[in-house]
Formats: sequence, C-alpha cells, structure tokens
Amino acid sequence: MTWYGDKFEPKRKNYSLLELLRIGIKVFFLIFLISSNLILFVVLRFIEKNIINFNLSPSIVSFVSRLALRVVNIKFTVVGNPMKEKGCAVANHVSWLDIFCLSAVQDIVFVSKADVANWIGIGSLAKIVGVLFISRKRNAVIQNNKYFGDRLIKGERLLFFPEGTSTDGLQVLPFKPTLFEAIIKHVDRSNLYVQGISLVYSAPKLEDKRFYGWWGHMEFFEHIFVILSTNKKGSVTIYFHSPRQVSMYKNRKALATALHNDVSSVFTEVS
Repeated sequence: MTWYGDKFEPKRKNYSLLELLRIGIKVFFLIFLISSNLILFVVLRFIEKNIINFNLSPSIVSFVSRLALRVVNIKFTVVGNPMKEKGCAVANHVSWLDIFCLSAVQDIVFVSKADVANWIGIGSLAKIVGVLFISRKRNAVIQNNKYFGDRLIKGERLLFFPEGTSTDGLQVLPFKPTLFEAIIKHVDRSNLYVQGISLVYSAPKLEDKRFYGWWGHMEFFEHIFVILSTNKKGSVTIYFHSPRQVSMYKNRKALATALHNDVSSVFTEVS
C-alpha cells in the first residue's frame, strides 16, 4: 500500500542541460558498476555452492553498494554494530537507496513484495542476489511463513521493512505485525533474535528535507533522476539497535511494537 503523507509532494523538476549530462554520466557508471560485478558475483556464488565452501560473494554486494553511494553522492555513517546472533533485521523504509545503504554495511538477504520480481532489470537482479519474494495477499500468509522459516533454518539473515511502504524519511510508520508471525512461530525461537535498524537521511544543502524519500505519486525513474541530478552531497546515518530475543515476546504484535519503538526512537532524538 502506497503512503501519501499529509503534505504536498515536491513539484516535478525541470532539468538543466548540465543536470541531464550529470544524470547520464551517473547512470552509465551505475549500470557499468552493477553489471560488471554481477558477473563476478554469479561466478563466486556458483563456486561457493558447488565447489568450495567459502563466503566471498556478499563482499561483492557490499563493494558495489559502497561505490554506488559514492556515485549518488551520499556519505554514510554507522552507529552500533550488526548483530552476530542468528535471526532477522527490520528497518524503516525511505526509498530504493535503502538497499545500497543496508547492503554496504552487512551481509543481508532482503524480503520484498512479489511484484518486484516482474520489474524489468531490477527483478532479475533481485533474483540473482537471492531476494526472498513474498505475496501481500491474505491467503498467502501460511506460504510466506514457510518460505521465511526455511530461509532462517538455512542460517540466512533476512531483512524486511515492516511499514509495508516507503515514506518521506522524516518519520516511522506503525509496523505491520504480519511478517513477525513467522519469527514468533519459528521452531528455534529461543535462539532467534531480531535487530532494529534506523535509516536517517540528511538532504543536500538547500534541498527539501524529504529529498531522499520516495512516496505518494512519485514515479520510480523520476525519483532516481532527481537524486542523480544534484552534485551536492547528502548523508545517511545507519543506527543498529540492540537485538531483541524473540522468546521474550508472547506474540507478533508485542515484538513488532518493541522493534518499532527502537527504530522510531532515533527520529525523536534527531527531530
């Protein structure tokens, strides 16, 4: 479900010739960066699964994400550390930039809505890197829980966005408890943890505070072009909160509420 907010969205931008040139150059570098390293990623993943048991492919994802943030002109700062315990992570959702920010600092498997798998280019890329696709339909809850549980048993660190939509980046919407069901009912919940992560973006100088947010009627590629058109530097601070042990919570709503409090607490401090 798309979030529309309670304020007017930024007006559609008219680009100067210099901005169009800047967009073109950055798009070229991003496509080259992702496509060239994708080949290396696929080769390493094949070797890891079929020949030698090592885990270098996530380093490729982290490397690409860090370079992509440099191309987009976003400096990132990390507060806290990704948990070492077995389990999941949850974060607030601002835009497609979250993928680069979160992948730059940890080995993570994203959980995404099923229709993303059909997006041209992006869907194929997501499948290659192992994104877990789930359906938002009510009758798919049982199947989603199974997929979720199977990945956790394999030891994968899953990350999902419990708000269910992206926002303007200035707030955290209530967490939907649906996906927490699979965590609460996991066979080994006593050794399972969930870590909250806060993504706090700071817009480039003189830009709207909501500059990095993608919501409402904004078109996907239009939002990308707006971000790439500026030469001014923005930033994001990634806060890793203390992991919460799943067995300490009696149901999915209690767990979702506790994690929402963690993620949103930082926004109260910085506002």
